[in-house]
Amino acid sequence: MNGATVHLGSLPASHDSVVVLLVSGRHLVMVRHRDRAWEFPGGHAEPGEDIEATARREAWEEAGAELAGLRAVGYYVLPNGHTTVVTCAQAAALHPLTGEHETVEVRAFDTLPSDLSFTDGLYAYLLTELGLLNGPDTPRSDPGEAPPAAGTTTL
Repeated sequence: MNGATVHLGSLPASHDSVVVLLVSGRHLVMVRHRDRAWEFPGGHAEPGEDIEATARREAWEEAGAELAGLRAVGYYVLPNGHTTVVTCAQAAALHPLTGEHETVEVRAFDTLPSDLSFTDGLYAYLLTELGLLNGPDTPRSDPGEAPPAAGTTTL
């Protein structure tokens, strides 16, 4: 584990980045970064952006995704203090990426792939705790169905 402290059911006073746990139907939608492996769309907040604007921009830039049912469900803080807000959303539409991107592939998965960019177990923990998986490897059909589980955990 990476030592991240996960806070579900609350939001931080400030944040550095946003990640979007993105689903399409019963599939997890992930992106393969040109310098890494599979991950959920996300990234740093631009000056003046709120959580929703950052999530929508990153999902569009990295996955070509229009979002429905977007909601912030918590956040995690890395040992170095970097704070990431966790959001979840349904992909209302997926469009082909055009131009130069850090993303080299967008794919829908039935389960978390084994070749993740971040192998610390954080994605599996978040998906399980938020009820975005029906059992060990079946994604839920609607991320809006999953109530945020309140609590703080250090991984």
